[in-house]
Amino acid sequence: MPRRKTLLRYTGQIMAVSMLTFLLFSSGVIVYYILVPMARQASGDLAALIVLSAQTWVELPPDTRPDFEDELYLQHGLSLVSAEAQLKPVRYKSPYLRFLETALSRRLGQEIQLLDGGTAEGWAWVDVPMAERTVRIGFSSKHNDASPPLAVLLLLLGGSMITLISSLLLVRRQTYSLAQLASATSRFGRGERPESLPEEGPEELAVLARNFNRMTRQVQQLLTNRTTLLGGISHDLRTPIARLQLALALLDEKSEPELINGMREDLQEMDLLIRRTLELARGLEGAPQDEQLLDLAAFLAEVVTDYRQQPVAIEWADPPPCPMRFSPLALRRVLSNLLGNGLQYGDGKPLEVRLQCDGAMAEIQILDRGAGIPEAQLEAVFQPFFRLEGSRNPATGGSGLGLAIVRQLCDLYGWQIRLVPRQGGGTKACLSLPNSRGEKNSH
Repeated sequence: MPRRKTLLRYTGQIMAVSMLTFLLFSSGVIVYYILVPMARQASGDLAALIVLSAQTWVELPPDTRPDFEDELYLQHGLSLVSAEAQLKPVRYKSPYLRFLETALSRRLGQEIQLLDGGTAEGWAWVDVPMAERTVRIGFSSKHNDASPPLAVLLLLLGGSMITLISSLLLVRRQTYSLAQLASATSRFGRGERPESLPEEGPEELAVLARNFNRMTRQVQQLLTNRTTLLGGISHDLRTPIARLQLALALLDEKSEPELINGMREDLQEMDLLIRRTLELARGLEGAPQDEQLLDLAAFLAEVVTDYRQQPVAIEWADPPPCPMRFSPLALRRVLSNLLGNGLQYGDGKPLEVRLQCDGAMAEIQILDRGAGIPEAQLEAVFQPFFRLEGSRNPATGGSGLGLAIVRQLCDLYGWQIRLVPRQGGGTKACLSLPNSRGEKNSH
């Protein structure tokens, strides 16, 4: 499962890449403008000292040469010996030693190679031709070696790390408040009532948290007021509806049977509309409840069996068990609305129900062969009181609340509902249930 790209992780990656680029650029500048010139200068000075020492040694009387050799070693760390034994060229040459070879060759007018000291570990030797003689002078391979200025590199590395860590801590502190806000908005979007955010920290974040808390209180108050209003309207309307139904029952149906049946159907339609409106209002302010670990395949088979009493055939093949954690009451309401729509608008053709289940997700598909829904209105049908048929005729358009209730319940429980046009006509309703809260299916 891919890791989520959080703001903290994204910012940290950008800062790390920026710091690495800065270190590489700084190192290149230091090497090119400081280390290389220092190495060239130091190798040139050592080459001049070697040539001058060889020239001085040749010009000195033989009896004074031992004193000069001792002073040369003590003062400059150079050793002067006879060039009798054959030595091999130095294998590994640092940039400094390469610069030294170039400087010696330039001063002596011929190619000069540094020689390996053999038993004298860590020493390099050079044969200097001088006055028809060859003078061998040795020096430590670290002599005047312009090694990288460790202090500068440590300073750059330490400063970059301190800056990076400090910036990440600062960003983490800021993104923590944003993460709290994102979590609260997600819960609020699912219909839950999030806890109030702490109104502290930088002024901008504190104002943002304060405004969010005020907004959630206002929205919750509006939802509560609307539910109360709808409940009162329902109570006030159902009382006269009940009286009218009782009066109709007492009338003599033989006098006007068609009129009485029409009035009875109108009252039933009004009662259904009131009940659906209340379901929608309660779904808006509800919270996920009564979730249970059940076999989704068996549960769906039970719901399909209840609807097989309808005159329209329902095709259903029992799938393998699918353990999921869900609210049976909420899922039954969603499936009832979807199956009811499929039966009502499927033009009397067989309805097909499928279940696809894996370790992470279960998807219920309800397929009909009705007239279908225009692609431009696939989302609009989830709005309350929206109907494709605009005449408001309940026989053809319904109440316009069934799919709105489906969408509200899906948002509340973290489910996903989508409608897909089918080739050849009809609609496929896909209901996806994540299995993150329950046990994973072993199939």
